Amino acid sequence: MMAGSSPAHGQSTYDLFGGARASALGYASTALTTASGVHGNPAAAARRSHRVVSFFAREAFGLSALRYGSVAGTWPAAWGSVSGGASTFGGDGYREVHYSLGYARGLSFGTSRHVHLGLTGRYYHTRIDGYGSTGAVGLHLGLLLPLLSSLDLGAHATNVNGPSLVEGEPLPQTLSVGLQYRAGDALRVLVDVFKDRAFPAALRGGLEVRPLSLIALRAGVTTAPTRFTGGIGLHLGWLQAHVAAEQHAELGWTPSASLDVHW
Repeated sequence: MMAGSSPAHGQSTYDLFGGARASALGYASTALTTASGVHGNPAAAARRSHRVVSFFAREAFGLSALRYGSVAGTWPAAWGSVSGGASTFGGDGYREVHYSLGYARGLSFGTSRHVHLGLTGRYYHTRIDGYGSTGAVGLHLGLLLPLLSSLDLGAHATNVNGPSLVEGEPLPQTLSVGLQYRAGDALRVLVDVFKDRAFPAALRGGLEVRPLSLIALRAGVTTAPTRFTGGIGLHLGWLQAHVAAEQHAELGWTPSASLDVHW
């Protein structure tokens, strides 16, 4: 059992959404229907028509102690989509490891409307040298709902069961609600409102433009804290590669990269 005060979660993995594409869009990925990664909206897996495995890595502010890596996969079937993944964060003295397993399914109502729902269970394991280790299981809920042919609504709630690694200090519970506007494949505009139970609400926005079918250009911004993001994606058939960079006004730059394999 880990003793002492719990680690600060401000630069932990609880607010990382598992892909350089989402990072480049200012983390405004709640309604992103083609999202991938272990920390994304659990309902996004229901929108997948092909299997996908995603790899993601980032190093916050050039510090090796803040390295993060993840691998995630989604397997769609007629009865729903199963997803799973693992991620790791930290260095020698402090380490977080997460294992996730999720299920998502689309449900129809009326003649043409569909809602996509998802549930993910995540096991959190944290180890601090000199203090020991501990673990907990959190439940995450997701929803995706098409409002119009070009407009989608998304919602994502994390740790709804109130898990805790240290008694009296629950893991961060967050709620994000977002919209995605799509103009074909050429343009996406995303806006999120993100609220951590312990902190003020934040606004997040992202823009994705595809001047060519193979290339996507992205930019984003967040408040609380203020961060500016940008990146590029390459779509090469069954392979998609994404790079992103995030600039924090006081802490500096954070690069990230991800690779998605579809089949």
